[in-house]
Amino acid sequence: YFIGVGINHFADSTHDLKWCVQDIKDLTKTMKSKYGDRLVIVDTLYNEKATRTNIRSLKKKLLNTTVNDKVIFSYSGHGLLSKDYDYYISSYTVNFSNPEEGGIPYDEIENMLDSIPARKKILFLDACHSGEVDKEEMRKVQAAASGLTQNHITANTASRGIILTNMADSASRIGLQNSFEMMQSLFVNVGKGTGAVIIAASGGVQFAQERSELGHGVFTYSIIAALKKDPVIKVSALKTYIDNRVMELTNGLQKPTTRNEPIAVDWEL
Repeated sequence: YFIGVGINHFADSTHDLKWCVQDIKDLTKTMKSKYGDRLVIVDTLYNEKATRTNIRSLKKKLLNTTVNDKVIFSYSGHGLLSKDYDYYISSYTVNFSNPEEGGIPYDEIENMLDSIPARKKILFLDACHSGEVDKEEMRKVQAAASGLTQNHITANTASRGIILTNMADSASRIGLQNSFEMMQSLFVNVGKGTGAVIIAASGGVQFAQERSELGHGVFTYSIIAALKKDPVIKVSALKTYIDNRVMELTNGLQKPTTRNEPIAVDWEL
C-alpha cells in the first residue's frame, strides 16, 4: 500500500518548492515497476489536494490492510516547528509563521500508521523544519555548500524547511545543532507502539535539499536509486544506502535521521 504527498505550490507562494511533486510521481512509478499488480495506491495528493482533511481521511483505507501487508508513506514538502517546538508538516494552506494553522501535527501522521492491521510500515519524510539560522551556523552551511561546487555539483538548491526569519526574541531561536538533537529525540522516541520505521531527510547543521540537476529532493532521489538498484532490499540496507548516498551527494551537508528498530522488524521492501 503506497501513499504519496508532494507539495510544490502553497497558498503562501513565497515558500513554493520545485521538485516535491516529481519526487512522489517518480517514486510511485518506481513502486509500480517493483510491485506490479501487488501495489495498491491508496492515494497521491499534490499541491492544493494536500489538505489536512484529505490526509486524515487516508487512515480509513489503511484499515483494510492485513497483517502481512506493507504500507509505504512518502511525504515531500516543508517541515515546520511551532513556537512551542512542536513538529508539523506543511499542508497546502499552512501558515508558515504559525504552523498550528493549517499544518499537520506529526503525531497525526504517526497515528495514521498506528492501529492498522499491517505490521510492516515505513514513513519517508523528505522535509526538515523551519528555524532561525544564526550567522555562525550559516557559515557552516555555506562552507559545506562551497564544497559542492568544487566537486562539480551545482549548488542550485532549495531548502525544505529552513526559513530565515527576523525574530526579535532570541529565546525563541532554535539553532541547527539543537534542531539535530530535537529531531533525533523526535524520531527515536516517538511511536513506540506503531511499529513504523521512520526515515527523515535531515537534522543538525543540514537541511533537506532539492536540486535541479537531480530533478528531485536529494533524499527521495536516493530512495528511488536504492529501490532500482536492488529488486529486494531490507530496511536496514535501505537506511544505510540512503544515509551514505545523501551524504555523498551533499558533501556532508545533509544527513538523514532515522528511528532505530529492533532487528525483528528488518523486513524486505
